Amino acid sequence: MDGIELTTQIMDRPKILTISSDEILLNDIKEYLEEANYEFRKTDSDVINIKNALEKSPDLILLDADEKNIDLVKFSKYIESYNIPHIVIVGMLFDEILDKVLESSPYNFLIKDIDKEELQRSIAVALKKHAQNTQNIIDAKNKVNEKKSELIIEKSSSIALLALCIFLILLAIFTRDATWLQWILLIPTVFMLINACASLKKQDELKKIEDGDELPFVSIFIPAHNEENTIKATVESVANIDYHYDGKPQYEIIVINDGSTDLTGEILSSIKNNIPHLKIITRRPPRSGKGKGFVLNDALTLSKGEIIGVFDADTHVKPNYLKTIIPYLHDDIDGVQSRVKMFNKNENYLARMQHLEFASFGNTLIAKDNLGKTSFLGGNGQFVKKESIIKCGRWDGFAVTEDLNLAVKILIDGGKINYCGECAVYQEAILDWKSLFKQRIRWAIGNFETLFIYFPDILKAKIPIAKKLGIIEHISFYSFNLLIFFGFIVSILNIITWFFLGNMIVIKMDAPIIVGLLSFISFFPGNIIAFSRDKPGIITLIKDIFKYYLYSYHLIPLFFMTMDSMITRKERTWAKTVHKGRKHLDSFEEIPESKQISSNNIEPIKSDEDKETYLINNINKLEEDLKKN
Repeated sequence: MDGIELTTQIMDRPKILTISSDEILLNDIKEYLEEANYEFRKTDSDVINIKNALEKSPDLILLDADEKNIDLVKFSKYIESYNIPHIVIVGMLFDEILDKVLESSPYNFLIKDIDKEELQRSIAVALKKHAQNTQNIIDAKNKVNEKKSELIIEKSSSIALLALCIFLILLAIFTRDATWLQWILLIPTVFMLINACASLKKQDELKKIEDGDELPFVSIFIPAHNEENTIKATVESVANIDYHYDGKPQYEIIVINDGSTDLTGEILSSIKNNIPHLKIITRRPPRSGKGKGFVLNDALTLSKGEIIGVFDADTHVKPNYLKTIIPYLHDDIDGVQSRVKMFNKNENYLARMQHLEFASFGNTLIAKDNLGKTSFLGGNGQFVKKESIIKCGRWDGFAVTEDLNLAVKILIDGGKINYCGECAVYQEAILDWKSLFKQRIRWAIGNFETLFIYFPDILKAKIPIAKKLGIIEHISFYSFNLLIFFGFIVSILNIITWFFLGNMIVIKMDAPIIVGLLSFISFFPGNIIAFSRDKPGIITLIKDIFKYYLYSYHLIPLFFMTMDSMITRKERTWAKTVHKGRKHLDSFEEIPESKQISSNNIEPIKSDEDKETYLINNINKLEEDLKKN
């Protein structure tokens, strides 16, 4: 038995190859390595001998830089294919070859005469670091392969869903019978009515934060890619939040400048010195532009808050925002989503509809909160405990909607998410249909991704059945849209033909009348409750309901556009929403004016033509800031 153990120990010893012709150096290294239980190997600088030595797979190379036959830079590139770390040993020519040593990217370099402990320590660190790097590469490749497999699942599932929906619709048209559709739509109908009823219940009362209370430290992340139109106003709004303890802000603002090619970076530099709790992370190609999840994970690594908040780059908040929302993260609550409002909600029809849409979404989250703390994260205005983010594997950088992905992972793991309707983040509404569809296709793709990939995990999760059904219902929203509004169209056609063509029915719907009636009216109760929370006049409420009902028919073309994108795409990509800036404010009474954090009177950018003027006018200030930073 002892002989077997000894053999195993010898085989497991790391093999260290020393390339040198210096016998004194070789003898010292051999002694030091064997004392540390490393296997000593050696070769001279002959190309063939080095190649033969490398074929025997050493774990690390000690390279004597004084070997005249070896070009350090070329050698480092040569051994890249072998995936072997190396340490350079430098002698008398240290100053002359230092640049080449550094260019060869060694794990470390040592000076002759070598200190035994320094050699042993350097080798141990290099081996451990290389092992970790290798594992990181393996993990990354496995992740990429996993995402490729998921992409295949998503494509096949999308094809199946699209084919099923088209088949059912054609079946109803050709057979002139859609009774089956009434029974299918009873599923989302029941959930919509349950949510409407549950949203009427008042949410739990929470202990308010008072002056002098100890506050948990919060890190607020603001991802920014080409946000020159909005980033200054957003940062200043967030910097005005009243969340202090003992006179010091108990929060930090981390803006992640993700490969911006406009003036985002310069603007951030110009205001940094006036906002001490502002940190700026700059991501450059090829690392930048890969996805919002990767951006947030970078910030998470550098953050010091126990609670993490995420704002979009067009966000405005009231000064009491954090004191209002943080109490919702009490006890065993993992995350909280605040209400979202449009600061330009009255600019046009689309802006108003998005404001109502988020009101409807918020009302649904109130219901889910009341039904078991199974609310969801919606991107802008989300706050999550850092330990909960880390526990569920952080944000998925490959996910198109990283917020929904994170929320589902938290809920599957048994976590709880609250909804806070007491405070809101104000953001910019999209003003044209093309941009709106681009954004909504991304959202819909994110929902389908989550549904197709996490459905088995939801079923297997050790959580109550009601919670499982709540998660599935939420992420299945876009799946039912086509059939829901097809059902509306059939019902409306039948009503029209029945009245004007003498009791004629285009497509039969023979389920009990209560089934059809519930399916038709289920759209309205939850939305009426949601829109009423802003206390509009009765005429305004009726108009909003009617307009929003018509607006919702955009979900029909959206379904087909989303399916086309999912079936034809070759990789998961993230397309950000373009923010044009705070040009029109409809809610001055809701958004407090800035406390005028000084930015040295730097003028805002009004158009692309102003960029050159901006740089000329502020170049001295920017240079000073860059030197300080």
